[in-house]
Amino acid sequence: MAASPARVLRALAPVLLCLLATPFARYAHAQPPQDLRKTACVLTLPGMDQVRADTGLVYRSLPDVKLTFDLYKPPPGGKAKPSAAAVGAAASGGPRGLPVVVFVNGVGWFRSTPALKEWGIYKDWARLVAVEGMAAVLYDSRAANVREDLVALVEHLRGNAAKLGIDRDMIGIWACSANLRPGSAYALDPVNTWVKAGVFYYGNVDTTNVRPDLPVLVARAGLDTPFTNSSLSQYIQRAMARNANLTVLNLPNMRHAFDLVDSTEASRQAVRTTLEFLRRNLTAEMQEAWLTRSDDARAVRAHATRDWEGTLASTKGWIQREPENGHPHQLAADAAYQLKRYQDAALHYEAAGQRGWMPALTYYNAACSRALAGERERAIEDLERAFATGFMQDRAAVLRDPDLATIRDDPRFQKLLAPQ
Repeated sequence: MAASPARVLRALAPVLLCLLATPFARYAHAQPPQDLRKTACVLTLPGMDQVRADTGLVYRSLPDVKLTFDLYKPPPGGKAKPSAAAVGAAASGGPRGLPVVVFVNGVGWFRSTPALKEWGIYKDWARLVAVEGMAAVLYDSRAANVREDLVALVEHLRGNAAKLGIDRDMIGIWACSANLRPGSAYALDPVNTWVKAGVFYYGNVDTTNVRPDLPVLVARAGLDTPFTNSSLSQYIQRAMARNANLTVLNLPNMRHAFDLVDSTEASRQAVRTTLEFLRRNLTAEMQEAWLTRSDDARAVRAHATRDWEGTLASTKGWIQREPENGHPHQLAADAAYQLKRYQDAALHYEAAGQRGWMPALTYYNAACSRALAGERERAIEDLERAFATGFMQDRAAVLRDPDLATIRDDPRFQKLLAPQ
């Protein structure tokens, strides 16, 4: 018997993860550049050659090694613009700084290859971020301690933000390939509220935690391995089901490490889109915009994940703020129905129908809830309202619905369900 594709993928998973742990230039090329220091991003922008970095800055001193980072900032006369929050802090005597993008080093030192912060492709990305008006950080980490070192790095950046000229609470996380798993784990941890944007390129996302409110850009290379793309697709589906703040770049004819190996206008545009995503989301104005209607988004998210108590709690404020909107009533009704609070469900379904929110459906669901609550008269009235909309066509399904079992013997029910 042939093995199923899923079984094959599970069997190959350890091997594929080992492949992904290699430097992505070697993975992507049949004949990679011999010197990773000479690799380059497919996109260049004016001013990149003017960007300078403060190099060899120590963020962690250990008995056997000092871990360092390089800090890139916009060139003189560039687009540098501190966030509104940083400007306000400066006006009141506080620190003023730039939003900062951390390029995650999730593989540490790998065999005899140069440190990641010495790779040309990473230096190019840091310069691209800098010419777009942000700061960028490349850093060393240890292969066995990549998550611990990432935490230590960000703690150092935040603790020394004023001296470094960065905004301690406006941090973006950029991670790709084997770096993505630890990078996404850090970005998606709800404790790390200072992470305001995440960029996830061609890799495997750690979904231990969920931050549906975090703006995340996912770049999926269509010509990558099925293992990698299956993992990314699952993350995208899960995030969308949670009403997450997600931007997806699906690049059907791009390869793993497209920003290095596919020198096409499509690849360059993906890089431009990523830079714009970071530049816009790492501002106080955009962060404030994402908070608009946050209660409503939370209610939809709770409903999508079948968190019924959370749905009821989240819809309360929405109903108070928009008393004529039927949508939150429908969500609250679904939640109450699932919790077997049938009278509450009926009240909310009726309120949704009265406000014109899918009246055929909501009045029908109100009838079901009334019938389950033993309120035959009101159940018939709601069913009549549902049929009066003209959108109740499947009479056979209504006849079979077990929720309506208590009113099937009512002559008005039989009249409604009689063949037309």
